[in-house]
Amino acid sequence: MINFNGKCFSSFRAAPEELLSCLTSIPIHSHEMVLIKGRINQLEAHYFSIMAALRRFRVEIPMHFTLDFIQEQSHQLNDFNKKNNEIQILSLKFFRMKEPTNKSPVSPICFLMQMGESSIDATNIELTLYKDHYIFANDYSNLFQTNNSLRELGKVFAYENGFGAAFLVNNHKRLVESTHGAVFLINSDGIQTPPLSEGTANTVLRSSFIEFLKKEIKIQEIETKIAIFSIQQAQEVFLISSANGFIHVTEFRKKKFEIEKSISLRKQFFHYLNR
Repeated sequence: MINFNGKCFSSFRAAPEELLSCLTSIPIHSHEMVLIKGRINQLEAHYFSIMAALRRFRVEIPMHFTLDFIQEQSHQLNDFNKKNNEIQILSLKFFRMKEPTNKSPVSPICFLMQMGESSIDATNIELTLYKDHYIFANDYSNLFQTNNSLRELGKVFAYENGFGAAFLVNNHKRLVESTHGAVFLINSDGIQTPPLSEGTANTVLRSSFIEFLKKEIKIQEIETKIAIFSIQQAQEVFLISSANGFIHVTEFRKKKFEIEKSISLRKQFFHYLNR
């Protein structure tokens, strides 16, 4: 079930040819949102994040593409889907409908919306380090789409070597994120995560979690540069993303981590999102 530029179809075969031709190009932007009981969580934050990304890619944004429009399209797809799962993932991808030219450098866009099942249940995995390629420490890397291919390569590397995911590093050889979401380390003196200046993807869920830590847990110094050896000095390590949920890291380079504090944080965070 898909919503292709405002119309729902049971499969890609049913979609019109002019829209399907857009799929031959790489999406200019991909965005994932969590739906809880049919409602997009943190909708306003998602909307402004999407608008900021589309403006940076220099495309023609339709006037009707408002916050309410996104919500309406998700309701339309949810009703068409005829599924009432409590938690779902809404994937939104944007494509250029025409290639940029000298006369028309700013091209119109279309979108593809898909809905998939998700769970907030935590998983426990071992991680490795992927260092064949680096994420560049600049603000262009903050866009999720920029390093998506690198994340996929990192996933393949991790799976081929018997691990559940991999840490990714930047050109300064410091921790950036993981193949399965933003990385957070729990130490005796607080909780740390790499800042956006390190090339970390600026996702809404990551920002929401940092806001939660500052407001509810009263931790102010969260974003900091993290050397790879610092990972093994942490008490607990966990990953968070819309697509993969909350993941506890149990082991990295023979260092075993605890999970008790992060389990408590996970429960508090999802209560914070749902209230």
